[in-house]
Amino acid sequence: MAIRDTLPSLLAETAGDERNVVLTLSRMWLTAATGDIAPKDIAAQWAEKQALADYALLLQYAREGYLGKVEDHWEENREGFEALVSYMYKAIEACLDI
Repeated sequence: MAIRDTLPSLLAETAGDERNVVLTLSRMWLTAATGDIAPKDIAAQWAEKQALADYALLLQYAREGYLGKVEDHWEENREGFEALVSYMYKAIEACLDI
C-alpha cells in the first residue's frame, strides 16, 4: 500500500513542515481506517474526532493554520508535535496491521 511506503519518507524531515506533516498523516489515517480520500482539512477534522483531547487540539491548530484562521508556529510546541506524530503513526500502523 502506498501509505506504508510513504510514511518513513514523510517523517524523515519534519522541521519547518510540521503543519503539512500533520495534515498528510490525517489523510493517511483517514484512508487507512475508512478507505475514503478527503482534502487535508476534512481529514484533520475527522482525525480530531478520533484522537485524544490533547492531540485533537493540535490537529485543530494544524487545520486552522491550513485554512488561514491562525498563524501556526510549531517550533513553540515541538514536544507536542512529536507526540502527535507518534500517536498518529501508531494509529495508521494499527489500521494497516504493520
